[in-house]
Amino acid sequence: MKNLSLTCLAVLLTTGFYSCSKSTDHTALCHDGILNGGETEIDCGAACQACPGAPSINCTLGNSTFTSTNPAVTYGQMLASSIRIYGNDSRPLFFMFVPGAVNQEVPVSSVSFAYNGEAWAMEAGDSGKVVLTSIDTLRKVVSGTFWFTAGRTTGPDTTSARNGVFTNIRYNH
Repeated sequence: MKNLSLTCLAVLLTTGFYSCSKSTDHTALCHDGILNGGETEIDCGAACQACPGAPSINCTLGNSTFTSTNPAVTYGQMLASSIRIYGNDSRPLFFMFVPGAVNQEVPVSSVSFAYNGEAWAMEAGDSGKVVLTSIDTLRKVVSGTFWFTAGRTTGPDTTSARNGVFTNIRYNH
């Protein structure tokens, strides 16, 4: 009887200690909108889903290729209700738009870039569109496609950005 009592006491103590141990499951923190639990960015990395990849902007600009992938010079900014996308491949390029629904065309409201050593900007009669392919308002990451025309600031010439794609642009700068 004494052995049975000791065995029961040992089981009770072991079970009690186990149930009081602290949980190390951080996945519940993966949906709280806060950078915590070892996350690399808000609600991603560590035990959460993978974070978005590196940002990139690519397009045909005039008759050359524009590619910007360095996170220090490839980013977005929220300016009032508009998002400004910025990239620099040794030539700065930016364009602005008011985000709409995913897969819906929205107009480009402002453009500025350097091409062939000259400044170009959107002027009256120029146009452009953005189509968002994804937007994550919690992490502030946006991806989409774009095109626009713009005029040379010192003359009557126009050129365009075609086949534009921006991916994983963080717009919380």
